[in-house]
Amino acid sequence: MAVLEEPEIHLQQLEVEFMAALELRSRGKSDEARQKLENVLRVDPRLPEPRLEIARIYLETQRLEDAEVEAREALTLLQAGGQWVETVPENVMLSLAWALLGEILKQQATTDDVVFGDPDVFRNLIRESALAFAKAHELDPDDTASLLNSKEMEDPEEPEDDA
Repeated sequence: MAVLEEPEIHLQQLEVEFMAALELRSRGKSDEARQKLENVLRVDPRLPEPRLEIARIYLETQRLEDAEVEAREALTLLQAGGQWVETVPENVMLSLAWALLGEILKQQATTDDVVFGDPDVFRNLIRESALAFAKAHELDPDDTASLLNSKEMEDPEEPEDDA
């Protein structure tokens, strides 16, 4: 019987770390929170929720490429049925992940490298952002922010083409 309980104890300990990380983040201690979240992932890299939190921290600190990597990995895990937090309905968790990816892509589209770079890169980021926000709203119709963002992304102001 002890063998069956070990994974549950293992996850309970990770949950304590995860909740401590969320508390740190809420107090503005993002670096410490990220370290705790990374510790959780070292023990169990299949958990999508810590990846979503890390992606949010990266987004807040403008580490957009890192944020995108974490958000996409979290989405892959969630779509494979790997949701860990049971208090949030599956469709809502997936919606949150898609909305986060949409926001990351939207922010990437506003960077100088993209705005003053290849217009196709800008268009692709905007298109993918709009699709991510639309998917978020489809999964959770109560997510009106994603609906508004998807509509905003449908008709973006394109950067000037210097050519």
